[in-house]
Amino acid sequence: MIETAGYTGIWIAAFLGAALMFIPVGALAAVCVAATPAVGLNPLIVGVVAGSAEAVGELTGYAAGVGGKGLLERSRFYPKVHSLMSRYAGLVIFTASVIPNPVFDVMGVAAGSIRYPVRRFVLIVFAGKTIKFTWVGLSCYHGLSQIWS
Repeated sequence: MIETAGYTGIWIAAFLGAALMFIPVGALAAVCVAATPAVGLNPLIVGVVAGSAEAVGELTGYAAGVGGKGLLERSRFYPKVHSLMSRYAGLVIFTASVIPNPVFDVMGVAAGSIRYPVRRFVLIVFAGKTIKFTWVGLSCYHGLSQIWS
């Protein structure tokens, strides 16, 4: 299936994984399979494609944060998250986007709630997610090529 879907299929899987908040779609698995020697897609291009898709998809969380700021302010955790994001938002967003984790959506909501500049948010998420997916793709390419050899 991934062979026929190619880079477009990777983009769609990664976008849906990011846009459908809290519903895992399996972008990491799709990237890993796509980057294997048997499929033949370039792991570097796969990383950039998936990174761009997730950067765009994470705007749903960001928008939820912008729209739901009043709800978030009533949370007992909001002052701590707001303080952390106000001081270190770029570093927190980048670090959370590089590490494969299922709770990155919370970072998008937090960034939206403090009105972190959307262009900067997308750029930082793109950089972090691209690094993450490129690392996964290269690991799967080299790891699985060693096993199959």
